[in-house]
Amino acid sequence: MKIQQIRNATLKIKYADQTILLDPWLQDQGKGFFASAVRPEMRGIHSPLNALPITPAEILAGVDFCLVTHIHPDHFTPVYLPKGINILVQNEDDRQEAEAMGFENVSAFEGDTRNFGSVTITKVPAIHGNNERLVRGMGIGSGYILSGESKTLYIAGDTVYCSTVEETLKKYKPDVIAVNCCEATTPYGRLIMNLSDVEAVCRQMPKALVIATHLDSVNHALLSSDDVRFFAQTHGLSQVYVPKNGEVIEG
Repeated sequence: MKIQQIRNATLKIKYADQTILLDPWLQDQGKGFFASAVRPEMRGIHSPLNALPITPAEILAGVDFCLVTHIHPDHFTPVYLPKGINILVQNEDDRQEAEAMGFENVSAFEGDTRNFGSVTITKVPAIHGNNERLVRGMGIGSGYILSGESKTLYIAGDTVYCSTVEETLKKYKPDVIAVNCCEATTPYGRLIMNLSDVEAVCRQMPKALVIATHLDSVNHALLSSDDVRFFAQTHGLSQVYVPKNGEVIEG
């Protein structure tokens, strides 16, 4: 497999015979939403905080379909996406939301497994917040397991480390794991993984390649890519890799 870090949680994944664009957020720098930030200097700052590393046309070249963990504005917007592109979303609610944006070829999971070419995609739970209030407010999100070649990929999605993530790791034993880990936090609590969560993933799967993503792009993040690199280096987590935007990783 080949995984190209685009920006935030947007990854271009070449897996088996399919090229997948994960969570396509192609908005221009500073033209998107802003979240309720706990850092005063970041309040009211519009995301994305950085520009795309390559053009939207280059990102979309060769893509067979988009795979969306959930429809939040830092994971899916219609900007630069062709209305006829194939899109796979987690459930019927997200399908209706994507179609309301004008997309013509949207499909949703019916059950937990879908096949695209020789790729099998299995939907797994994601818990988008570290308390009940947040989980209710953020709504349903999903992670995905990709299988169909020699190595299995786990896309954790927007989740904190929790029993459902532990169960997914134990059941599927992925070779490569993409974790969203900027510690995005609002006044109501933390939304996704932090450094201790990344370490917990590594301790449970010590032989897996852990790719740190969802970094440097949203105004409510508490961690940068440099923070994650430093933590990995000082805690002996050599399996953690933090790619630069535009970089391609071979798993």
